[in-house]
Amino acid sequence: MLKRTGFRLNMLLIAALAAAALPIAGCGHSGGSNSSSIKQQTYADDGLLGRTSSYPRIPGRHMTETYGNDSKLMSTSIQNLNGVAGSRVVFNGADAYVTVTLKPGLDAQQRQTVENQATTVLRFNFPRYNVHVSTVGGR
Repeated sequence: MLKRTGFRLNMLLIAALAAAALPIAGCGHSGGSNSSSIKQQTYADDGLLGRTSSYPRIPGRHMTETYGNDSKLMSTSIQNLNGVAGSRVVFNGADAYVTVTLKPGLDAQQRQTVENQATTVLRFNFPRYNVHVSTVGGR
């Protein structure tokens, strides 16, 4: 029976050594040798797993291409609203001041409706700006 206990002890010792050797062997990059064909992949720390490197035009949370592009996009997004003849956008940091030129013949209630619609569209599509809308014309 002593022999059997010695056998069990040896098997237990071999199993413990094998379990300890597995993390050392690992499956990562071997120390200093470039013989492995598997390369470690890293992503940019952009919160999008590196997609901003692949698609550089994806706007981030606090970035924009240019104020000129944003101005064009803002004007385009409200040009089809009923009663809008044109618009002008001025930026001051995170504030966007939009002046909407109204078509002639709008009364006060219609002016307010167009202003509210423009404000809603711009705030939804450009959340990075504090949008301030005012109207001119329409009388």
